[in-house]
Amino acid sequence: MENAIRHNAGECCLVCEETSLVGIHICGRFICNECERKVVETDTSHENYQYYLEKLRKLRLSRLA
Repeated sequence: MENAIRHNAGECCLVCEETSLVGIHICGRFICNECERKVVETDTSHENYQYYLEKLRKLRLSRLA
């Protein structure tokens, strides 16, 4: 029941830190659909690529905790 309540209220995205109802979970962390799309579609030469790498490093750190 607790998961249903949390899902209905939305979850905080690891990347944009906004609340969203729709997204994916990776290593127990939530990434909204919009950020997932941006991460997947961003070219490695684009200026935002480094930003996404820094945000996704939190996934590795959350596994260590």
